[in-house]
Amino acid sequence: MIPKPRAVTPRRARRQTVMLEIELPALSDEAAAAMADVLVQLYHRFEAVYYAQILNHHAAHAPGYQVTGNGSDDSDTSEEPF
Repeated sequence: MIPKPRAVTPRRARRQTVMLEIELPALSDEAAAAMADVLVQLYHRFEAVYYAQILNHHAAHAPGYQVTGNGSDDSDTSEEPF
């Protein structure tokens, strides 16, 4: 099998991150576990509501990637996962 020629892609700029400058209080084991559960549920609900917008954002900023109606990516047929 003949390998495909690869195009050189520019490096992505590092994403800006937001650091929370707050002191977290000491919590009991039960309270820490409950808070973690709340945050996970919030994450899942957020992603469920905004999933399409998140995909559109990443598609707009990733070279050579297109989101189609059926969820498949037809623009790249290579066997590499990334």
